[in-house]
Amino acid sequence: MKNNTTTMSGKPFHTLPIPSIFHSDKSNQPFTECKVCQKDIIRSGEPYIIEKAYGQDLTKGRREVVFELAYCMDCVQQINESLSQESRDKIQAYFKENTDIDKRDQELKKYELFETDIWLQNCIVKNKSMDEVDEFQIYALCIGNDILFHQAPYMVCGDAIDEVMELLSNKSLDILNDLMSDILDLPPNYDELLKRPTPLIF
Repeated sequence: MKNNTTTMSGKPFHTLPIPSIFHSDKSNQPFTECKVCQKDIIRSGEPYIIEKAYGQDLTKGRREVVFELAYCMDCVQQINESLSQESRDKIQAYFKENTDIDKRDQELKKYELFETDIWLQNCIVKNKSMDEVDEFQIYALCIGNDILFHQAPYMVCGDAIDEVMELLSNKSLDILNDLMSDILDLPPNYDELLKRPTPLIF
């Protein structure tokens, strides 16, 4: 599929129509509004994030979506800023030490590998493939009906999610719990750590 380009902050980015893996599993349709503030993310023309978490449903013996979210960048910023400064500093240091997302971005773009499956193939922290792990979360940066290839899309496996959550202070964990309890309809039989959105590294 031929890729196009769009601009954000005056910079060109490669884009493709949002692939089905980043559609809502509940509706089988693209996301259309921010889950937090209900802004129309398509008509706004502003960047937004899609996040989906997958885990093993032990009762069914298969991997399923635990939660899925689309949220505008204003809400992403508010969520991240609601965490304590200490937690944010630790998360930033963790990703700086354990990932080189800019190098990955440059390498994939150098060889024009603009296929979502390639960008999601391995955890950006542990380098484990999607087939090796039971739990993982995927992220996409989008504008309108297009996915942007800039640092994202990416996958973070359950082991890395566990480590990130351990960096959060009790206050930050409480804030995330309170913030998301009203917007996430979560099954009761999944690991507690997969019931929270992971702080983003955008």
